[in-house]
Amino acid sequence: MLLFPRPQCAEFGTGLLKIPQAALCADLHAFYRSVRNGTASSLIHVQNRPDLAAEEYRLTVEEKAVTLFASSDEGLFRGVSTLWQMLRQSNGHLPFVRIHDWPRLKRRGYMLDISRGKKPRVQTLKTMIDFLAALKYNEFQLYMEGDCFKYAAYPKETADYDCLTPEDIRYLDGYCRERFIDLVPCQNSFGHMYYWLKKPEFHPLGLFDSADEVPSTLNPLLPESFEFVSNLYASLLPHFTSEYVNICLDEAYGLGRYQIEQVCREKGREQVFMDWLNKLASHVRDRYGRKVMFWGDMIYDYPQIYAQVPKDAVVLEWGYELIQSQRMAAHCIAYRDAGVRYYVCPSVNTHGSLSGRMDVTTFNIRTCGELASEYGAEGLLLTDWGDGGHAQSWIFSMNPIALAGQYAWNPGAPQDGESFKADFIRDAEAFVDGYFFDGAPLSRLLYRMANYYLLEPERVHVCTMCAKEINLPLDQTRYAHLFDLRDSGDDFYFDNVTSYVRRVMADVEKLKIDETVRREIRLTAELIEFGSELCKVKLHPHSSVQEAHALADRVDRLLPEFRELWIFRNYEKGLERFQGYLTDRRDELRAL
Repeated sequence: MLLFPRPQCAEFGTGLLKIPQAALCADLHAFYRSVRNGTASSLIHVQNRPDLAAEEYRLTVEEKAVTLFASSDEGLFRGVSTLWQMLRQSNGHLPFVRIHDWPRLKRRGYMLDISRGKKPRVQTLKTMIDFLAALKYNEFQLYMEGDCFKYAAYPKETADYDCLTPEDIRYLDGYCRERFIDLVPCQNSFGHMYYWLKKPEFHPLGLFDSADEVPSTLNPLLPESFEFVSNLYASLLPHFTSEYVNICLDEAYGLGRYQIEQVCREKGREQVFMDWLNKLASHVRDRYGRKVMFWGDMIYDYPQIYAQVPKDAVVLEWGYELIQSQRMAAHCIAYRDAGVRYYVCPSVNTHGSLSGRMDVTTFNIRTCGELASEYGAEGLLLTDWGDGGHAQSWIFSMNPIALAGQYAWNPGAPQDGESFKADFIRDAEAFVDGYFFDGAPLSRLLYRMANYYLLEPERVHVCTMCAKEINLPLDQTRYAHLFDLRDSGDDFYFDNVTSYVRRVMADVEKLKIDETVRREIRLTAELIEFGSELCKVKLHPHSSVQEAHALADRVDRLLPEFRELWIFRNYEKGLERFQGYLTDRRDELRAL
């Protein structure tokens, strides 16, 4: 029997206890209420154990009854989650077992970007929250940096389209609390402000070289910048009950340059950053009684200022690549030794790749889980970003979410240098197959599709060549310092990508699964294939006119499906971002 996340201790005996199927509810929360109220079954008992910690529980299945021991409703919910999973698998015939379980990490979170493309509808978010609850997560963040919420302070910015409202947030906050999940507001407040600062009325708040430049970083020395951020908080924070707010502050690339260069030279750019952090933290604490979280990338290289981090703040140590994962240990040790509270933050790694890069993802999640346990992190926060228009389907986030749930609850024995903890990966896949796909063995095929990029001629930081080229103009072959298609050999590599993805998709088509899920995976495969064939045209555009027009026709066929599947789970606003990349490439291909 699969118990996932794996309990800390589970001892199975011989024998079975029959529980009437009527006791099992399809919904975990409904089942929890029935157990708590004593209406689930006369064979399921609850006993209070004051000596257990808040989320700790004991579960016994013996000859005459199931007994759940907990000291709090939260601990009972964790135990009920395990019992619910057992009943779903056993057809009511529970094996005798004694389980003693508790979380290794206090906070186990998932963060979803709702700002750079997809803005999920409330029903979609509820589906995600239920999934997190079943995996014993207790934190959920909705990342905001642009036009994704009805800010009362700036009503005209979202007046013409649907997005999350204050009423939606209050409803979702309550929905999370019922499932013992803390819904944490997540509002960027320094870098990543492009979508605000491109608007004429906010443009003067940015750091820039020329008036026609669109900045992405706020000027922290302007009183108007603080007033602007304060207005965002005033619009957002009252609708959340969490004691935390993630103010982000990451990738503030304008710091130390432009209008504030001289000040940063005199004080130190790290000190200017720390002044802004403390100003916002004090405001959030004094006005709302909240504690801040912030991404740690802007202070990595300045351990001498760790002492200035607010004592109640939490640093979010993020890194999504193999090298970044390896460097995390030094950062974790430095935070621990400085007495700084922190989380580790891996990624589902679907941004910039369409399907993820699962070998990198599993390494990243495993490293973060083990480092958090070894060096005293308070939590693990799995990130799910929407860079490049958020074209990827959430289907490809499910297995990383499950795997991170395991590592946050119980990281197991340290990596031994041989296994890659393949049992954790396979158990995560089995859980997702059983939870979402009615037992169809789909997750292994998603894993394979997500590794298509290993056939590309170059390995690229946090993205793949095929996915990135969709976002770049037809005459642009170089992507930053990372690769140039002209150095990528010939069509051989991309022919392999196309053939590989088609083969995986052929196996997906054989499975009996939900048709919408099948269409989402099929669209992903077609987008990867489009990117692969686009790379070939870019390699030799003047001899690929026929292929270019065929690719343009393919875009016209993909657009209606892309739109329909997008709107099925998300608000329409944001669709135009990635759709714009597709239509731009189509028009360029036709121009050949």
